[in-house]
Amino acid sequence: MLVEAAKLCRALLGIELAEIGIHPGQDKLLRALYGNGEHSPSSLSKELRVRPPTVSKMLERLEAGGLIERDSHRSDHRRSIVRLSRDGEATLDAIDAVWKRLAEIATRDFSPETLRSAAAILGQMEENLATALHRLR
Repeated sequence: MLVEAAKLCRALLGIELAEIGIHPGQDKLLRALYGNGEHSPSSLSKELRVRPPTVSKMLERLEAGGLIERDSHRSDHRRSIVRLSRDGEATLDAIDAVWKRLAEIATRDFSPETLRSAAAILGQMEENLATALHRLR
């Protein structure tokens, strides 16, 4: 049941994000960049819990779309620094609207108490799964 709900959520998210020109995963990367200044691709990989090549591919697409900017690190020109562009910041409003709509659909008819319990349970599940994944990588 949980896996099926996750698949449905991802499918709906994909459709909604495609309407604003974003692929699933890119929304989380853009959100990770917001308000946090500059990031390295490796720090984004760790924060998003994905492999570095995955982040590199997302960054290429987001840079091509004008949503991020990349520069060389000030002291180590082999490293790159990533930050949101103005267009990327503007896109976050649309992403937030998508996330809000998806949350409203998924939690329709739930009581506040049920939502609090579900959030705690899902948070622990996420942590358990992230730990297991980290061990395998």
